Amino acid sequence: MRRKGFTLLELVVAMAIVVILATIAVPRLDRYVARVRLRFAGMTLVQDLRNMQTDAVCEDSFYTIVFVTNENRYYFRQGTKSYAPPGTVRTERSLSRYAGFPLAVGKRTPVSAVFGPQTSMVSPVVTMSFNGMGRPASGSGGGHVTFINPYGERIDVIVTPVDGNIRMAWVQ
Repeated sequence: MRRKGFTLLELVVAMAIVVILATIAVPRLDRYVARVRLRFAGMTLVQDLRNMQTDAVCEDSFYTIVFVTNENRYYFRQGTKSYAPPGTVRTERSLSRYAGFPLAVGKRTPVSAVFGPQTSMVSPVVTMSFNGMGRPASGSGGGHVTFINPYGERIDVIVTPVDGNIRMAWVQ
């Protein structure tokens, strides 16, 4: 009489094959997840900048975004000063350790934000303002923000100086 089923040897071989395939797939999956988080961080900043630009036009007022690169966060508020009194911050985002400003994710590149004469190489706090017409205010000008992930993949969010066009680009 023969029983139907698997032998212990067949089960061990099948499990070994599954384990080998999993060890091959997990590092690739981790890199893919890091890339998706980086893209999400860039898209979120683009959307926040566009919302800030729209608010500046609708309210005919200045709006300023403040990048605090050493703390891996940014916020925007109405007005042109980088200091935000309590209650005036409209949106604040803390970036994850998987995608953010270069120094925050352990990369040596110190340039994370450049707007007009301001750069994160000089100060960890960099600001950029939109005027009531939705263009970069004089003094801050256009520039870019760099996000990076632990694998060294980079995204730049770019604000053009003349018209305030906002776009995201992968950096090779």
